[in-house]
Amino acid sequence: MKVNLMFRHRDFDIKAKLCFGKDVLTSDLGLERVLSNMARGDKIIYDACSTALFCPLQTIDEIRYRQENLRDALRKPDTVRKLYEITVETEKKRRSSWHWLSSAYLSSTFSSAIELLKIYTEMLMELRLVADSKLSGFQSEGFRNLLTMIQRELDDNYFTKVQTLLYELKDNDGMLISARLGNYLQGVSYVLRRKNRKGFWFRWAFAPSYTIAPRDDAGATDLSKRRDRAINEATNALAQAAEHLEGFFTMLRVELAFYVGCLNLADSLWALRMPVCIPNVLPLERQDRSWHGLYDVSLALAKNEAVVGNELDTADKRLYIITGANQGGKSTFLRSIGQAQLMTQCGMFVGAESFSAPIRNGVFTHFKKEEDAAMKSGKLDEELSRMSEVADHLNPGSLMLFNESFAATNEREGSEICRQITKALIDCNVEVFSVTHLYTYASAFLNDPNTQFLRAQRLENGERTFRIVPGEPMQTAFGVDLYRKIFANSKVK
Repeated sequence: MKVNLMFRHRDFDIKAKLCFGKDVLTSDLGLERVLSNMARGDKIIYDACSTALFCPLQTIDEIRYRQENLRDALRKPDTVRKLYEITVETEKKRRSSWHWLSSAYLSSTFSSAIELLKIYTEMLMELRLVADSKLSGFQSEGFRNLLTMIQRELDDNYFTKVQTLLYELKDNDGMLISARLGNYLQGVSYVLRRKNRKGFWFRWAFAPSYTIAPRDDAGATDLSKRRDRAINEATNALAQAAEHLEGFFTMLRVELAFYVGCLNLADSLWALRMPVCIPNVLPLERQDRSWHGLYDVSLALAKNEAVVGNELDTADKRLYIITGANQGGKSTFLRSIGQAQLMTQCGMFVGAESFSAPIRNGVFTHFKKEEDAAMKSGKLDEELSRMSEVADHLNPGSLMLFNESFAATNEREGSEICRQITKALIDCNVEVFSVTHLYTYASAFLNDPNTQFLRAQRLENGERTFRIVPGEPMQTAFGVDLYRKIFANSKVK
């Protein structure tokens, strides 16, 4: 049985290799808070959402398949959570049963497999009840296929047969074993027999019987070996069946975990009256972006209140340069772009009223870091070293996010470094968003038709609205506003 909620034709690998710079992306884009909110203490949800987020999908078909399943989850959250709870309860019962399939004793493995199959059968019946009552409410290909498969393969006849066989295999009244004599009068062809076959008990009722003496250890050992030979084939079949069902429940839990994590995050954002939307995905070769009400999800969760969103509608732009007033929301805006791109390409919703963006081969960040006293070289060397490492992984169609990069030197040198790196990237068809205070760098692209200039909005009285609006760079970052705000009530002694 296949789950196929994350991919149409293959399983979701929760241990898949994550994209380059996963830890840097997590830190720069504030994703740890997002993942923690999605997981709410559940490690499986955390791992599933983290793997999905940092293994971006690269085709529109894969993304839309997952998006349709997510739409169903958002429409039917109680049913999705119920399915997930069944998988969690199954694992709890399995662990509390103390039955394992790795015993060195064949008879122990035989008994454990039977007990585990009883547990799995009970939980399969729970899944079947959900499928019977809730299938009609789902529209997505993934959830409909899953619930239909459960109905089809787990019908009443299946449960009747399984329960009957497990009851017969239960060793309450002893085992019925047959064998025949070999060429040298040794026992061969040991077979475990069903106890309810017609006329079977009558044939064996008049067969010779033997009783092993209470202290006949050798006889008991010999009988145990003969029994193991008879149950060997059945034990293998039972163990394989138990392992198959264990794998099914594990995969079901892992794939449902992603959607439950999305439900958890959506609930948190809706509680803050913040919008979420299923984004529109464009092909890799497109250079168009548009959004309405785009916001930093991590900031909203941290402040536990509504935050300001932004609007934009552009076409045929490869470079976005964001300038403007200090503490005007530029870094927050940049984080919202990175978050939205990763969330889009893992099939999630986005923190916005609407969002449209092309697929990108990868998302990379280069943010200004705090001074590290343990550094063996200068800060500019450290920035260039990080950029070199990122450059080794960039490909045409990637997304690069700069946040006040290369500002550790003077205006002229920093601007020239930024200009050359940015020009090389956009010439190689890498999309760039760059937050900067370097006017010389920003003004170098004023006549480039493929550049979109944005600016942190500042009112005439110096107030920051935390909105990012179209606007060419200015030679001031209005640092004096911050000076007045901080020292307005201070008295010089």
